[in-house]
Amino acid sequence: MHEYFHTRFGFCLWDVGALAVLVLMVAILIVHTVRQSKRERDFEDELSAQMAEQNVGRKTEN
Repeated sequence: MHEYFHTRFGFCLWDVGALAVLVLMVAILIVHTVRQSKRERDFEDELSAQMAEQNVGRKTEN
């Protein structure tokens, strides 16, 4: 089987495992990036809401 992969596809059987790990790492990176951008948006929304509450509180004091 090793000889078949090596001669037919031009790579070693270990390369299949390395390719699987590479695909997995890219998928994890994509998921992490999407989740991180969602957390950043949520944080910015929460921060702007808190700042708006503070500004409303300051305007009523004056």
